[in-house]
Amino acid sequence: MERLDIDQFDPVYARMLFVSRRRTQAELADLLNLQQGSISEAKKRGAIPLPWCVYICDLFHVRMDWLRFGEPPVFMTEEMKEQETFLEAGLREPPPPPLETVRPGEVSVFSTVRQSDGSFPEAYTQVFPREFMLEGVKVFRLLERCMAPALNKGALVAVLPGAAVEDGDVVAVFGGSGLLFRRVFVTSEGYDLRAERRDLAEDMHVAGADWAALYYGKAVWAFQPLWAG
Repeated sequence: MERLDIDQFDPVYARMLFVSRRRTQAELADLLNLQQGSISEAKKRGAIPLPWCVYICDLFHVRMDWLRFGEPPVFMTEEMKEQETFLEAGLREPPPPPLETVRPGEVSVFSTVRQSDGSFPEAYTQVFPREFMLEGVKVFRLLERCMAPALNKGALVAVLPGAAVEDGDVVAVFGGSGLLFRRVFVTSEGYDLRAERRDLAEDMHVAGADWAALYYGKAVWAFQPLWAG
Protein backbone atom coordinates (compact mmCIF):
# COMPACT_ATOMS: atom_id res chain seq x y z
CA MET A 1 0.00 0.00 0.00
CA GLU A 2 1.25 3.46 -0.87
CA ARG A 3 2.36 5.59 2.06
CA LEU A 4 0.48 8.87 2.10
CA ASP A 5 2.86 10.77 4.38
CA ILE A 6 5.92 10.82 2.09
CA ASP A 7 6.88 10.93 -1.59
CA GLN A 8 10.02 9.92 -3.47
CA PHE A 9 12.57 12.67 -3.07
CA ASP A 10 14.22 13.28 -6.45
CA PRO A 11 11.22 13.81 -8.79
CA VAL A 12 9.19 15.79 -6.24
CA TYR A 13 12.21 17.91 -5.29
CA ALA A 14 12.83 18.71 -8.98
CA ARG A 15 9.22 19.81 -9.44
CA MET A 16 9.34 21.91 -6.25
CA LEU A 17 12.46 23.72 -7.47
CA PHE A 18 10.92 24.35 -10.86
CA VAL A 19 7.53 25.68 -9.81
CA SER A 20 9.06 27.86 -7.05
CA ARG A 21 11.93 29.05 -9.28
CA ARG A 22 14.44 28.13 -6.60
CA ARG A 23 17.83 26.68 -7.52
CA THR A 24 19.31 25.19 -4.35
CA GLN A 25 18.40 23.30 -1.20
CA ALA A 26 19.09 26.45 0.82
CA GLU A 27 16.65 28.54 -1.22
CA LEU A 28 13.92 25.89 -1.02
CA ALA A 29 14.45 25.45 2.73
CA ASP A 30 14.08 29.20 3.21
CA LEU A 31 10.82 29.15 1.26
CA LEU A 32 9.50 26.27 3.40
CA ASN A 33 10.63 27.95 6.65
CA LEU A 34 12.99 25.05 7.32
CA GLN A 35 16.66 24.60 8.08
CA GLN A 36 18.68 23.42 5.09
CA GLY A 37 19.52 20.31 7.09
CA SER A 38 15.87 19.27 6.87
CA ILE A 39 16.15 19.12 3.08
CA SER A 40 19.41 17.18 3.32
CA GLU A 41 17.86 14.67 5.71
CA ALA A 42 14.88 14.20 3.41
CA LYS A 43 17.28 13.52 0.52
CA LYS A 44 19.12 10.90 2.60
CA ARG A 45 15.80 9.21 3.43
CA GLY A 46 14.77 9.44 -0.21
CA ALA A 47 11.37 10.85 0.71
CA ILE A 48 9.67 14.24 1.00
CA PRO A 49 7.09 14.85 3.77
CA LEU A 50 3.56 15.44 2.55
CA PRO A 51 3.15 18.76 4.48
CA TRP A 52 5.89 20.25 2.29
CA CYS A 53 3.87 19.30 -0.79
CA VAL A 54 0.72 20.84 0.66
CA TYR A 55 2.57 24.11 1.34
CA ILE A 56 3.99 24.32 -2.20
CA CYS A 57 0.63 23.49 -3.79
CA ASP A 58 -1.13 26.18 -1.77
CA LEU A 59 1.56 28.77 -2.42
CA PHE A 60 1.90 28.28 -6.19
CA HIS A 61 -1.60 26.96 -7.03
CA VAL A 62 -0.36 23.67 -8.46
CA ARG A 63 -2.19 20.37 -8.32
CA MET A 64 -1.10 17.78 -5.77
CA ASP A 65 -1.21 14.96 -8.34
CA TRP A 66 1.30 16.84 -10.50
CA LEU A 67 3.66 17.72 -7.67
CA ARG A 68 3.66 14.23 -6.16
CA PHE A 69 3.25 12.01 -9.20
CA GLY A 70 3.92 14.18 -12.26
CA GLU A 71 0.37 13.80 -13.58
CA PRO A 72 -0.82 16.82 -15.64
CA PRO A 73 -2.36 19.34 -15.62
CA VAL A 74 0.02 21.30 -13.42
CA PHE A 75 -2.03 24.27 -12.26
CA MET A 76 -5.36 24.46 -10.50
CA THR A 77 -6.90 27.20 -12.66
CA GLU A 78 -7.49 27.45 -16.39
CA GLU A 79 -5.71 30.83 -16.56
CA MET A 80 -2.45 29.32 -15.30
CA LYS A 81 -2.51 26.20 -17.50
CA GLU A 82 -0.95 28.15 -20.38
CA GLN A 83 2.32 27.99 -18.40
CA GLU A 84 2.51 24.21 -18.88
CA THR A 85 4.65 24.30 -22.03
CA PHE A 86 7.58 22.95 -20.04
CA LEU A 87 5.91 19.51 -19.69
CA GLU A 88 7.54 16.81 -21.75
CA ALA A 89 7.50 13.04 -21.61
CA GLY A 90 9.05 12.28 -18.25
CA LEU A 91 9.97 15.29 -16.11
CA ARG A 92 13.55 16.39 -16.22
CA GLU A 93 14.74 19.05 -13.81
CA PRO A 94 14.28 22.22 -15.90
CA PRO A 95 17.03 24.80 -16.31
CA PRO A 96 16.82 27.91 -14.14
CA PRO A 97 15.17 30.94 -15.74
CA PRO A 98 17.48 33.55 -17.28
CA LEU A 99 18.84 35.86 -14.62
CA GLU A 100 17.86 38.91 -16.63
CA THR A 101 14.19 37.87 -16.72
CA VAL A 102 12.06 39.84 -14.24
CA ARG A 103 8.54 38.62 -13.57
CA PRO A 104 5.78 41.20 -12.95
CA GLY A 105 5.68 42.04 -9.26
CA GLU A 106 9.01 40.33 -8.56
CA VAL A 107 11.12 42.06 -5.91
CA SER A 108 14.05 41.20 -3.70
CA VAL A 109 13.52 39.78 -0.23
CA PHE A 110 16.27 40.81 2.18
CA SER A 111 17.68 39.29 5.34
CA THR A 112 17.28 41.36 8.51
CA VAL A 113 20.92 40.59 9.42
CA ARG A 114 23.26 43.37 8.34
CA GLN A 115 26.54 42.80 6.56
CA SER A 116 29.80 44.37 7.67
CA ASP A 117 29.27 47.29 5.27
CA GLY A 118 25.86 48.02 6.82
CA SER A 119 23.80 46.70 3.92
CA PHE A 120 21.20 43.93 4.04
CA PRO A 121 21.94 40.88 1.85
CA GLU A 122 19.35 39.72 -0.66
CA ALA A 123 17.98 36.29 0.30
CA TYR A 124 15.97 35.60 -2.86
CA THR A 125 13.30 37.16 -5.07
CA GLN A 126 9.55 36.78 -4.66
CA VAL A 127 6.48 37.81 -6.66
CA PHE A 128 3.90 39.93 -4.84
CA PRO A 129 0.66 41.53 -6.05
CA ARG A 130 1.72 44.71 -7.80
CA GLU A 131 -0.84 46.82 -5.93
CA PHE A 132 1.13 46.15 -2.74
CA MET A 133 4.42 47.48 -4.09
CA LEU A 134 4.56 51.04 -2.81
CA GLU A 135 7.38 53.20 -4.07
CA GLY A 136 10.48 52.81 -1.93
CA VAL A 137 9.22 49.76 -0.01
CA LYS A 138 11.74 47.08 0.98
CA VAL A 139 10.75 43.52 1.91
CA PHE A 140 12.43 41.61 4.74
CA ARG A 141 12.10 38.04 5.98
CA LEU A 142 11.44 38.05 9.71
CA LEU A 143 13.59 35.75 11.86
CA GLU A 144 12.14 36.68 15.26
CA ARG A 145 9.33 34.93 17.12
CA CYS A 146 8.59 37.69 19.62
CA MET A 147 6.17 39.59 17.34
CA ALA A 148 3.72 36.68 16.99
CA PRO A 149 0.84 36.60 16.31
CA ALA A 150 0.99 40.03 14.60
CA LEU A 151 4.10 38.91 12.68
CA ASN A 152 5.04 35.25 12.79
CA LYS A 153 8.52 33.88 12.23
CA GLY A 154 9.12 33.61 8.49
CA ALA A 155 6.84 36.54 7.64
CA LEU A 156 7.73 38.65 4.62
CA VAL A 157 7.36 42.20 5.90
CA ALA A 158 7.34 45.29 3.70
CA VAL A 159 9.03 48.29 5.30
CA LEU A 160 8.80 51.89 4.14
CA PRO A 161 12.09 53.47 5.27
CA GLY A 162 11.80 56.75 7.15
CA ALA A 163 7.98 56.83 7.15
CA ALA A 164 6.30 58.84 9.92
CA VAL A 165 5.01 56.72 12.80
CA GLU A 166 2.01 56.87 15.12
CA ASP A 167 1.11 55.03 18.32
CA GLY A 168 0.64 51.33 17.69
CA ASP A 169 2.55 51.13 14.41
CA VAL A 170 4.92 48.21 13.87
CA VAL A 171 8.36 49.55 13.07
CA ALA A 172 11.82 48.26 12.18
CA VAL A 173 14.70 49.55 14.30
CA PHE A 174 18.40 48.80 14.36
CA GLY A 175 19.39 46.47 17.17
CA GLY A 176 21.77 43.57 17.73
CA SER A 177 23.07 42.33 14.39
CA GLY A 178 20.39 43.89 12.23
CA LEU A 179 16.74 44.92 12.25
CA LEU A 180 14.25 44.30 15.05
CA PHE A 181 10.50 44.65 14.62
CA ARG A 182 8.54 46.17 17.50
CA ARG A 183 5.29 48.02 18.15
CA VAL A 184 5.98 51.69 18.93
CA PHE A 185 4.32 54.01 21.42
CA VAL A 186 5.21 57.70 21.48
CA THR A 187 5.81 59.22 24.94
CA SER A 188 6.78 62.64 26.21
CA GLU A 189 10.33 61.37 26.69
CA GLY A 190 10.77 59.44 23.47
CA TYR A 191 9.56 56.10 22.13
CA ASP A 192 8.63 52.82 23.83
CA LEU A 193 9.15 49.70 21.74
CA ARG A 194 7.31 46.52 22.71
CA ALA A 195 7.19 42.97 21.43
CA GLU A 196 3.87 41.13 21.17
CA ARG A 197 5.47 38.24 23.09
CA ARG A 198 6.92 40.09 26.03
CA ASP A 199 8.04 36.78 27.50
CA LEU A 200 10.51 36.52 24.62
CA ALA A 201 11.78 40.11 24.36
CA GLU A 202 12.10 42.97 26.82
CA ASP A 203 10.58 46.39 26.28
CA MET A 204 12.90 49.02 24.86
CA HIS A 205 12.88 52.76 25.45
CA VAL A 206 14.52 55.12 22.99
CA ALA A 207 15.11 58.75 23.93
CA GLY A 208 13.82 61.27 21.43
CA ALA A 209 17.33 62.44 20.61
CA ASP A 210 18.40 58.87 19.70
CA TRP A 211 15.37 57.94 17.62
CA ALA A 212 16.67 59.09 14.22
CA ALA A 213 19.80 56.95 14.57
CA LEU A 214 17.89 53.78 15.52
CA TYR A 215 14.72 54.04 13.43
CA TYR A 216 14.73 52.35 10.02
CA GLY A 217 11.13 52.35 8.81
CA LYS A 218 7.48 51.42 9.29
CA ALA A 219 5.98 48.04 8.43
CA VAL A 220 3.17 48.60 5.93
CA TRP A 221 2.08 45.02 5.09
CA ALA A 222 3.09 41.41 5.59
CA PHE A 223 2.63 38.01 3.98
CA GLN A 224 3.16 35.33 6.56
CA PRO A 225 2.52 31.77 7.73
CA LEU A 226 -0.46 31.40 10.03
CA TRP A 227 1.59 29.60 12.65
CA ALA A 228 4.15 31.12 15.00
CA GLY A 229 6.95 28.71 14.05
